[in-house]
Amino acid sequence: MSALTRLERSPRSRPWGGDGIAGFGLHSPAGERIGEWWVQAPGIPLLVKLLDAREDLSIQLHPDDATARALKLGPHGKTEAWYVLDATPGSRILLGLREGVTVDAFLAAAERGSGVDALLNEVTPLRGQLLFIPPGTIHAIGAGCTLLEVQQDSDLTLRVYDWNRQPPRPLHLTQARTVLERAARDPMGVGPCVMLTRSLTCPYFDLEVVHGTHASTFTLGSDEIWFVASGQAEFALGRDALVLQAGEFVHASRGALTVRPTGATELIRTRARAMS
Repeated sequence: MSALTRLERSPRSRPWGGDGIAGFGLHSPAGERIGEWWVQAPGIPLLVKLLDAREDLSIQLHPDDATARALKLGPHGKTEAWYVLDATPGSRILLGLREGVTVDAFLAAAERGSGVDALLNEVTPLRGQLLFIPPGTIHAIGAGCTLLEVQQDSDLTLRVYDWNRQPPRPLHLTQARTVLERAARDPMGVGPCVMLTRSLTCPYFDLEVVHGTHASTFTLGSDEIWFVASGQAEFALGRDALVLQAGEFVHASRGALTVRPTGATELIRTRARAMS
């Protein structure tokens, strides 16, 4: 098995997607709107995505593991984090209920199909922001955002409002109520926030942003996924070496990983955490 493996970016059609991310060498097939490029590595229980939001995503939330099982939705919930790669002026991200907004009021607005976004906190995305989205957090990515998303190896999503998009997609208001009520009683303990540091640790994964202009060596205690957010870099581990451009991913096995940037680079590394 190779110590370094360049990872494939697998496109997924979405009604809110666009025609590609030119700076990352990603182009949508003719006539398709690609909103997500999925990246997975053998032995790493994470799903990593590049998100290209040309229109607003649905307002949604995800259950934790216990609630997903209780609702018979699957064995795993979804905890995720976003790193903002680009954001057009005027774009926004919606995160969490505004102070004083009840679950009943929010779901009533979702059922009416109007005024839902006014009940949520609004964040102005800026390149380089790192946001953590624990399960049970109502959220939506707005048009004009390009994000790297790291999450549990689960794509379980409960949609509560879809901007009256046509054709309509299913909503999941009953399950969403259960998730919101359980999250209020037993929160993970880390609310949604813009991380001012360049690293994040949660029960499922670690994420770190690495800027560099010179060669550095990193000791990897477990397999990791590395992403080149900008610039170019050579990765060397054991007898293997790969040169990656902006937008590419590499799976690195345990050991001493040497990264040699060509000029200034921005890299993101992530690894799964062992669950007890």
